[in-house]
Amino acid sequence: MVGRPIKGGWWGHPSGGAIYAESNRLAKRPDVVIVKLLSGKVTFVAKDLWPHLLAIGRAREPWQLKGLTGEALALLDQVRRNGTIRTDDPALRRVVNLKKPADVALELERRLLVLGMQVHTESGAHAKSLEAWDHWARRKRLAGATPVARAKAALEDRVSRLNAEFNGRARLPWTS
Repeated sequence: MVGRPIKGGWWGHPSGGAIYAESNRLAKRPDVVIVKLLSGKVTFVAKDLWPHLLAIGRAREPWQLKGLTGEALALLDQVRRNGTIRTDDPALRRVVNLKKPADVALELERRLLVLGMQVHTESGAHAKSLEAWDHWARRKRLAGATPVARAKAALEDRVSRLNAEFNGRARLPWTS
């Protein structure tokens, strides 16, 4: 967007305001989903790649589950059961003992086990809305998922080409 790589954070860049505005515009598009895909960072993913995301999100592979905390497993179970959850929901706190809800939510997001979206609460604080992949697929009327191996290969190929084109070093979560 600025014509060359940005060193450090983009907030301090002279084009930071334009980057923020464009990010918000992209986030509102119905053909884009936001996930923590590349190097654990916010990634805008176009609709043609959604079947791949769905397959990987549903896979429950060892890289997704190994080492998850008990809190994360309990939260994942609640998201799966309810379809969506907000981390500030008092009912959730009665079922799952979350000491740091944002950290636990991020743990699930970076492993592509849930879709997460930051929300502003009525009090002005931040919370996370977490959505199960099956719930999201129904909501988006996404017919089916690609086989996991093919989905991962397709994303690996796409990221490899983007890294080559833009001299990037982005990593997918299962390759880290």
